[in-house]
Amino acid sequence: MNSSAPQPIDITVPVRWTDLDAYGHVNNAAVVRLLEEARIAAFWQPPAEQVALGAPQPPAALPVSGAGAALSTVIASQRIEYARPLGHRRDGVVVRLWLSRIGGASLSVDYLVLTRDDPEGAAPYARARTVVVLVDADSGAPVRLEARTREELEPFAGEPLRFRD
Repeated sequence: MNSSAPQPIDITVPVRWTDLDAYGHVNNAAVVRLLEEARIAAFWQPPAEQVALGAPQPPAALPVSGAGAALSTVIASQRIEYARPLGHRRDGVVVRLWLSRIGGASLSVDYLVLTRDDPEGAAPYARARTVVVLVDADSGAPVRLEARTREELEPFAGEPLRFRD
């Protein structure tokens, strides 16, 4: 765990009209998409040709870059606790994320789903954790994080969230 202050990553993610359920709230399945969009923006390196066209570079890149890469990732688990309903927001949401665990071949990504009017995160709409495993793209076998990658990810490590039991 990082002994200095962690650097959470704030990613703004749009809330689509189609994310709403019959009650006018962002549907639970859509929250999974919000987390996924933030995680990809924070950690997945776009291909070089897309970077050349202006694609944003992630704050902390994992050694994976999508189709054709030697490494890929799989989701081992995901946990979400909803604190209060989230309605449609034209300004989107801010997904604050950090690494709560850097394991041998896996990472735990913790999240708070916030809005711009609550930048301190006093009243998050949801809190979540995703365990991501790096795997060999051909065999599907877990691949250990290299020392250099671990060092690059360390500044984004922080305390794990506590969930209700």
